[in-house]
Formats: sequence, structure tokens, C-alpha cells
Amino acid sequence: MGKVSPIPKSRAGAEASVRRRRRLSRRLLFRRLVEGWWRRVPSGLAFWLSFLLLHVFLFLPVVLMDREDGSILPAISIAGQSPSQVWIQLSTWRRGPDLLRFNSEIILLVALWAVVKPIRRATIRIAFVAFYILFFFYYIYEGSSVTFFSVEPVFYGQLRMATEGLSFFLQNARVTSAFVAGILLLIAGGAVAVARLSRSVLPETDPGRLTRAVLVIMALFVIGQAAARWADLNRPEMVFSSVTAKIARNIGASQRMHREVQRLERVEIPIEKEIISYELVRRPPIYLIFIESYGSVLYKRKDWRARYKELTERLDQELSAGGWHVASALSLAPTWGGGSWMSYTSALFGLRVSSDPQYYALLDKYGSGGYPDLGSFLKEQGYRNYRLTALSIGLPPEHWERYATFYGVDRWLLYEDLNFVGPEYGWGPAPPDQFSLNLARETIRGESEGPYLFFTITQNSHYPWTPLPELVQSWQTLNLPGPAPPPSSELIEHSERRQNYWNAIEYQMEMLTEFILSEPNEEAIFVLIGDHQPPRVSRREDGWDTPMHVIAKDDHFVASFEEYGFTKGLAVWEPEPTFWHEGFRSLFVRLLLAEYGEGEALPPYLPGGVSVEERPGADAAPH
Repeated sequence: MGKVSPIPKSRAGAEASVRRRRRLSRRLLFRRLVEGWWRRVPSGLAFWLSFLLLHVFLFLPVVLMDREDGSILPAISIAGQSPSQVWIQLSTWRRGPDLLRFNSEIILLVALWAVVKPIRRATIRIAFVAFYILFFFYYIYEGSSVTFFSVEPVFYGQLRMATEGLSFFLQNARVTSAFVAGILLLIAGGAVAVARLSRSVLPETDPGRLTRAVLVIMALFVIGQAAARWADLNRPEMVFSSVTAKIARNIGASQRMHREVQRLERVEIPIEKEIISYELVRRPPIYLIFIESYGSVLYKRKDWRARYKELTERLDQELSAGGWHVASALSLAPTWGGGSWMSYTSALFGLRVSSDPQYYALLDKYGSGGYPDLGSFLKEQGYRNYRLTALSIGLPPEHWERYATFYGVDRWLLYEDLNFVGPEYGWGPAPPDQFSLNLARETIRGESEGPYLFFTITQNSHYPWTPLPELVQSWQTLNLPGPAPPPSSELIEHSERRQNYWNAIEYQMEMLTEFILSEPNEEAIFVLIGDHQPPRVSRREDGWDTPMHVIAKDDHFVASFEEYGFTKGLAVWEPEPTFWHEGFRSLFVRLLLAEYGEGEALPPYLPGGVSVEERPGADAAPH
């Protein structure tokens, strides 16, 4: 066969030029159709459509983020409500986010534009577009803070988390240039759309008497609300909210948090160091396992509660048949929807750690060690402190060394120590928890002849809760090469997301039950604690409490927790929190010494943890 002659460059270039002209002509045709339709819309209608669209765009991201409570139209409760209560829902306050909400600053500026002719300048319109974009990002920031972490936005509290989290994400998420370009194009397109709409809400011509009248009434209503309810205008539940009020509250909260952190940096933590004088006669191995996203929301939704009841009753029977006893309580976590490190640090340190700056102040102060936490007490008793982090994405070695010193860890098992070659799952990603925990225990028992504290936090129940590994008979078989599971997607129905969460919790509870049943040491103590409520599938009304379980074969030791609000079994059927994470350290040490120590005197139980109060003459230097 002869050679096929290539298409001449001039011909190929001509064909490409034709294709470009066709695409351009289609775009121009679409643009003309849209602009032609828009020109035929009466100016008054165009004004109000643009006015409403600008507000819809502000609140749309929040509605999309909050799949539990968000709705397109307001959810107004009428049954059993008085007319005034219905009016408040319509005009002032609604709990769940929706699209029929307004920004006070936009209303005031548009009203001024309609009434005061001298301000109708192009520079004002440009400033409007710039401020609108800033407002848009602030509403996204507020919505993500409230939806994912159930906390009001505080710049000082979230700046370090945001910057370090973004850096961690960019380093490990393999962000492509196409993704970055798409984000930039989306922002640019949004700015162009806002600029177009601003020409309708800030027209060069007179908007009309009726439009002016309605705007003046809305502006007066906004001013009245500012005078009567300024303290509420920062709340996301307000129908007419103010970014000025939100930023003012944010700055005030940031200043207060900064002062609290400064106080923490100045004073010594007044924790009872004298507990090192107590001695354990028997030293059982202790497993402290935090369960990611294991929240009391499981009690507070009827469908989950029914399934959770069935699951816990079945697992209780399995544990009981193996000779294990269980006591459980609901414990108030210091964080919601994320920030696991604050939750488990509160439990280990016996100190409430509820913000990122507070956590890093502790890390800076005790990064070289010296804090008398649970691990340091046990090390004084001859324990060896082990910790497992199975995430495949890691930190530089110097960071691990600093954290190991901070928590008093003797041996930190990392992903590299697992020698895992099988498929990885979920956030991280990470190996199956069934494999990681069993290999860690095997490693610890192989190299430690004395007692040990083993701490870890599970990975497979981390958001987005899919894909999940299978629970297998022999955990060693999980370490075989195989295809990677398909990645998760955000583009799913909310019911499917809820099901994914349940599947992850069911996997963890069954896996941990099997892990406990296979424990060879009859004296071992297991403590399972939820770190926080799950994001996306819970809401603030579900509370901040999470389940806590103490499991051992020593019936007397487990029963001793009942005096402090714990009940028998895995489930707590009166789901009210009776405990705090920061109270765990003092209670556990007290009851451990009561059961396995010598002497009648016991250290105190501090339900709310130690308090940090600045005392006169306190040394300003870190200890």
C-alpha cells in the first residue's frame, strides 16, 4: 500500500478556522437571543428579577451545603401558630436555610441608588460588584462553618485551620491545573453575571415610582430591624441579615478567643501532678480508640435509632457470650462535624480544647513534652505508649516527632510501618481499619513485654463514608494487591449519603466488636469514644454529644462507671449527655486506681476538666 498523504498544513488550518467561526457564530446567536429576550422584558420586571437573582445567588451555596435543613422555598410552620408567629417566620427568623432571604446592605444601597440621583455613577456600580463578590464568599464561609462544624465563623479560630488545611489539601489531593483553571473561570463567570445583573438593579434611568416606594419600605424595615435586633442580624437564621453585623460579631469573637489563648500561654495548667504518687498493682493493657464521626445523631433519627438498637443488641450479645462487660454514656464533645484532634486531646489531657488556636497554643507550649496527660501517667506506671495513624498521606518527619513528644508517644505506627499493598479506602486514603488495628496489635504484642496504652482513631468512618472495605474472616487476606475501589462522589442523593454513613458506622461497630473478641489478654480494657457528630447528615439540634463505651472482662471495673452516669450495654436509651470528653482523663485514672491500685485515697474526678485561670503572680513563661 502506498503512503497516505497528510493533510496539508494550510488545509488543516483552514478547517480549524472554519470550526472556530462556527463555534463563535453559535455563541453569538445564543447571546443575541438571550439579550434580545432580556431587552423585551419590561424594565420594572427586569429590575425585580435581577434583584431577586442577586439574593438567590448569595444563599444558594448554603442551601446546597445543608442537605438536612436546606430548601428552595421557606418551610413555614402554620399549624398551631398565631398570626404573629407566622409573620416572624415570614419576615424575621427561619431556622433552615432557603432562597427567599435578603441582604440588608444590598437593599440599602439599591434603595439609595433609586432615591438619590447624584450617587448614580459607574464607580458605585463597580464597587457594588466588588462588595457583592466579597459578601458571596462570606456567606459561603459562614454556611460551611455552620453546616460542617456547627460553629459560628470566627476568623481567629479558623484562619490557621483554613491555611494549613488548604496547604495539606493541595499537597495531597493531586489538584490538577485544569481544576484550578475551572475554579478561576467559574469565579470570573460569576463576576461577569453579577456585573450584568447590577446594570438592571442599578439602572442609569429612573427605576419608577412604584419600585422606589417598595425599596424605601424595605430599607425602612431593614433600618428598624437594625435598631431593634442588631444583635441578631449576624445570625444565619435571619431573613434579612447583615454582613456588617456578621463581621462585627466575628471580630469581637476573634478578640475574645485571642485573649483566652494568651491566658493559656501565660499560665501553667493547674492539673493534679500528684497522681504520679499513686501506684498500680495490676497493669492491664488499655486500648483507647476514637471512632470517627460516631455521633449521638444515631439516637435522634427514627430510622437510625431503630437500626442502631438492633445493631447494639446483637453486638451486646456477642460481647456477653465472649465474657466481656460494657458500660456506656453520651459525652459532650468539644467540637462538631470535624476537628478530631481537639476532641481526643480534650480526653487525653483532661482539658477542654474547643478551638484550633487553643490547640496550637498547647502544642507550642508543650511541644517538648511535660504535660501530665493520661499517657504520661501511665508511662509513670511502666506502660509503653503506642499510637497508630494509618493515613497514606502523611506529614514531614519533624512534624511527627513533635506530635509524638507532645502526646508522649513511645512508638508511633505510621502507614509506612504497615507494609500494606492492598486497596485503600475513603479519606486519606487508608487501609481497612480491620487490617490496621489487628496488625498494630500484633506488632505491639510482639515487641512489648510489659503493659501498653494503644491509641488510634478509625479512618473508614471518615466522611464521605464510601467506599468501604468488607469485613473478612482473616484480616491478613486484606493485604493482597487488588484494584482500587471507585472514588466517591458528591453528586448523590442525600438519602444515599445517609445510607453511606450508616454503613460506615455499622462496619466500625462490627469490626471493633470482632477486634475485642479476638483480644488474647483477659485483663485488657477497651474504651471506644465518638470524636464528633458526622458532617452533612446531622444538624445543630442533634447536639454535640457522642457515645462512649468502656469494655472489659472485669465486671467490677466496668460497673464502677455506672456511679458516674454510665449504663449497661452499648446503647444509652435515654439519650441525654451525662459526661464530657474533658472529664474522661480524671475519671478513668480515678477508677483505674480504685480497681487496680493500692491505697484508699483517690485523685478527684473533674467532670468539666481542669480550668485555666490566671492567678496573681503566675509565671509568664511556659512550663
